[in-house]
Formats: sequence, structure tokens, C-alpha cells
Amino acid sequence: MLMDKMRQGAQSTAAKIIFVVIMISFALAGVGTYAVRKPNTDPAEVNGVTIDSFKFDTAYRSQKQNMQRQAGEHYSELLAADPQFLAKLRMQVLNGMIDNVILDQRASRTGFHISDEVIQKIIVDEIDAFKVDGKFSNERYLNVITRAGYASAAQFAAEQKLQMVDQLYQEPFSAAQFVLPYETRQAAALFRQKRTADVYSLDPAALTGGIAADPAEIRAYYEEHKNSYVQPDQVRLDYVLLNRQELEKSQTVTDDEIKAYYQENSAKFTEPAKFHAEHIYVNMGKDEAAKKAQLDKITEAEKAIISGTPFEEAATRFSEDVLTAKKGGDLDWQRFGVLGDEFDDAVRKLSPDNRISGIVKTKYGYHIIKFMGVQADKLKPIADVTPEIRDILARKKVENAYAKAYDTLVNLANEFPDDLESIAGELKLEVRHSAFFDEGTTVAPFDSRQVKSLAFSQSFRDDAMNSEAVRIDDNNAMVFRVAEFKPQYVRPFEEVKDRAEADFRLVKAGSTASAKMAELLKLVQSHADTAAFTTANSVTLTSDRTVDRISAEFDPAVIGRIFSLPRSGSGIMADTVSGMDGRHYLVVLKSVTDADVSALTADQTGMIDSQLKQMGSVRDHHLMRQQLRSDSDVEINTFALKQYESMDSSDMN
Repeated sequence: MLMDKMRQGAQSTAAKIIFVVIMISFALAGVGTYAVRKPNTDPAEVNGVTIDSFKFDTAYRSQKQNMQRQAGEHYSELLAADPQFLAKLRMQVLNGMIDNVILDQRASRTGFHISDEVIQKIIVDEIDAFKVDGKFSNERYLNVITRAGYASAAQFAAEQKLQMVDQLYQEPFSAAQFVLPYETRQAAALFRQKRTADVYSLDPAALTGGIAADPAEIRAYYEEHKNSYVQPDQVRLDYVLLNRQELEKSQTVTDDEIKAYYQENSAKFTEPAKFHAEHIYVNMGKDEAAKKAQLDKITEAEKAIISGTPFEEAATRFSEDVLTAKKGGDLDWQRFGVLGDEFDDAVRKLSPDNRISGIVKTKYGYHIIKFMGVQADKLKPIADVTPEIRDILARKKVENAYAKAYDTLVNLANEFPDDLESIAGELKLEVRHSAFFDEGTTVAPFDSRQVKSLAFSQSFRDDAMNSEAVRIDDNNAMVFRVAEFKPQYVRPFEEVKDRAEADFRLVKAGSTASAKMAELLKLVQSHADTAAFTTANSVTLTSDRTVDRISAEFDPAVIGRIFSLPRSGSGIMADTVSGMDGRHYLVVLKSVTDADVSALTADQTGMIDSQLKQMGSVRDHHLMRQQLRSDSDVEINTFALKQYESMDSSDMN
């Protein structure tokens, strides 16, 4: 009965009206409003505190752009070599943000507090990079942090605060470190150890000629490694460039200006008075007995001169100024003020008729002085200093002209936000046009971080307006707009066919080289003659080469492998290694020479102790951060991170 009534009710007019209302509501608001909640795109939560998607996205994109800039044209090769490169980069950025949140929370719980005033004082007073002529410049400050990749001054200040908190945490670990004497000797012995090895080397490029390359294989390689052939985003700019060197061409210095400057600044071009003297010197002595002995010595020298001994001979015999004693006490020409007031006063009392002083006491010791000559202040002739004055005045004129032109550029950029031609006309400059470039460019002035940050910003391009005046460096400033933008794309096969073939051959040659070095290793370990093999396979051999841990003779990977091999064991100690230079190597350890550390100096011991303490401090600090991480409730949103895989993929296609 109940079910029948329900079915009848469902067919009623009222029920149908309600159903229609619900359907209309779904149609207007969307089924998702009722059935599906908005997905959480925040990548992590740390002890209840969210790392929001906007901050992570900003940090990740900034780090990614930095990698692109640093790698330049090799960025696509990085992606091809490691398909997980961007995923690892994302986790590296996220882990850094997680650690910072944990550190900040820990600081709050333990009462660590660094005020905004302290950070501001450090930024204004202690960071020289933000100063112009020794004073803080807000414009320089913003320019520098923007070039460094910071989105705002607030972000930079927040990072400085975190770094200070981290440093406060690290200081106790530094203070608690100690090193035992045997640890110092052991570390010194290991670091100074030398090893002798044979090093076989094979460059895969030498094998590419023998690699078969079927067109179908090359095409398949291209399809599999498309990310290696991505043409990054490119822009072409229209711009007005203010260049200090260009201004120099329009600045002239007249003879009247040179003469006026010479007269107004005559002190700058005056050679100060100086004298020529010889002396006999003995030091003062530290205690009373020594002072008496030294006074007796200089008195004996004075008596010798009075009795007729030539001054130069007495100087050679008695003077403790080793350098001048060899020259009969000759001090050569000296400016007044260099040797002290007492010495100067004694010289001024001498003359051609009264050449030798009595005993003169100065803060350095006792002297007897022989007058040789004096030269009064001497004004250099204007002809001698004209080139110097011309340079000074030219620099000042250029400096003033550039400062004035830069201020004008700033004002014009605000006055004509969409008109480069008017800006150029007011400054008597021209509107220039760049070639297309990407974010990896190293061509000035487009290599400026601030220029690239704006030029490759979609919002800036969408505005289709001029930039503000951008100070590139101390000699250049510019206003620009994006004239044309080319989004990144995978270059078609026909365009990169030759490169794809070369890459294919090199990859195949790398595999061949690796196999050949493995074969060579077996020959070496079996004590076989390797001469025929090395000749046939373009392998080079460097025999019996002795290296230390910091040797630059071989690729760093080779040095590392030489020192990682056991110094003894069954059979020949040898192994293969791929070098950072792309070559394949086989190293054969021949002998190990331990360092003699019995005669370490105090300075050497102190330096080693300091390094070991620093290593221990870094280790303990790292362990502390690991412990903080393990004690924290960290939830990573894998769904949010997955979205970046598709975004990065779409960026490449």
C-alpha cells in the first residue's frame, strides 16, 4: 500500500512541478554546485597551515625560469636526459617551502622573534649591493631584488627573516663542535693523500661515424625525444635605450673650463713639499735595560760621526734599519708627514750649512738625520694636467647628462605609456627593434632579469603598453614594449632533422662507448695486453699519473672514482666512470701515497679543525631540520602536484 501511494504521488502535478524547479536550478547553477566540491589545489599542509597554490606556483615558476635562464639552449637537453627533472624540481621547491614553514612555526613556539625594524635596518645599512655612493638607494634595492627573482620587497624581507632565524638555530651547533687531535690528523692524511693511476678515455663522438642511422630510426628518436627540440617562448621588442657611452659623444670640454677647474682646484695638482735625507736608526728597547743599551748605541754612533767617521759608513755600521743601512742610511725623497712630526721637525731645523742633527727621539726609536735637500710645494704646469682635467670634467658632464636624461626617461614613460616614438623624440633617440630572443638569451640589454621578467609576462603583453623606465645597469636604461610574441613549440622534424640525426648517433655511440669500456675493464682485470684494443677503438691512455683530490688534470668524476677505489684487495683495482664532459673513462689504481702529517703547523691544524667543525655544524643542523620534519604533520597533495605534470607537458607541446 505504501509503495503504491508513493508511486501515485510521484505522478501528481505537485511532484512534477517540484521536479521541474530542481532541474531548472541544476541547469542554472551547474550540477557541480550540488554534487562536486571544488578540488583542493594547495600542494601541502604543515601542522594545519596551508602552503597555498598561488605561493607555490610563483615559487615553482620562478625556479623553473631560473633553470631555463641558466641552462639556456641546453634546457631542453636537461629535460630529455631526465624525464623526471621537472617533477624533482617541483618537490625540491615544495620541500624548501615546507621546511621554511616548519622553521617559522618552531621559532614562534620557542619565542624567537625578529622584528621588521631589524630586517629593515639590515637591508638599509648592511647590504652594499643596495647602496649608491655609500647610501641606501630604494631604486637600486628594488632593481637588485627583481633581478634576483623576487616578486616583491615583502618576499625578500620575509626570506631574510627566515635566513636569520635559521642562522640563530645553527649557531648553537657551531658552538658545540669539537675535534679531537687524531681526527685532525686523519682528515689531513686523507685530504693530502695522493694516488697514481692509469686513465683510459673514450669520446663517443669518435665513434659516431661508424653508427648506422636509418631514417626511420632517426624519426622514431625524434618522436621519442621531442622535448629536446622545443623552441622556447620568444619575444621581439621595440625599445628606447638610454646609454651612457652614447652621451659621451655629445659632451665637449672647452679650454676655458679646463683653465677654470685648474685654478679652482690647484691643491689637487700641487706636489706636496718633500725632503731628501739619510738617517741612522736604532729601536727604543722594551725594558729599561734595553732602552739604556739602545741609547748608548745611538750615542756611540753620534760620537763616531763627530770624530770624523763618514755618515754613510756610520749608518752601515750602527743603523738597525736594514734596508737603508745597506745604502748608507739613504731614505730617498720623502713627503713631510710620512715619518712623523718629530722627524719632520728635526729635518726643518737642518740646512745645507747645518746638515747633521743630534739624537732625535720619535715614537719609532732613536735617529740621527743627515739633511740632503728639500723641495717646496710645487704646482704642476697646466699643460701637464690638461688630459687629467679633461677626463674629470668629461665624466662629470656625462654623469650629469645621464642623470638628467634618466629622470626625463622616467617622466616620459609615465607621460606616454603607449607611445615610444614620442619618448624617443623628446630624448633625441631612436626607437630600436630587437631580434626575437628567448629567456635564455645572454645578449645585452635583453639579458636583464627585469627585462625578461616583464617581456615574458603574459599580463604585460596583454596590456600592450610600454614598460616603466628599467635601469639595466649603471650605464643603461630602457623603456620597451613587446612588438611580437611567439609561444614555444616543438620544432618540426624537417627543421631539426640534421640535429636529430647527430643526437641519435651520439646516443648510440655513447652506448657503444660504455660497452667498449666495460670490455676494456675485463681485459685490464685479466692482465691482458690492451694496446691493440685501445688503438682499434680510439681509446687514449694516460699512464702513471699522480693526482690529489683537488687535481684539475682530469674530469672531476674521474678524480672522484680514483679516490673511491679500495686501496687494496683481490685483483686489480679498476672501474669505469662516465665523465661530466661526456667521455667514458676507465681508471686503474696503481698506488697510494699517504701524506706525512707529523709536521703540520698550527695554522694548518687550525684550518683543518675549522673545516671539520663547519662540516659537523652543517651535518647536525641538517639532522635537526630532519627531526623537525619528522615531528611535524605534513600532508602533500599529490593531486595538486599532478596538475603541474599536465601543465608542463602542455608547455612543451
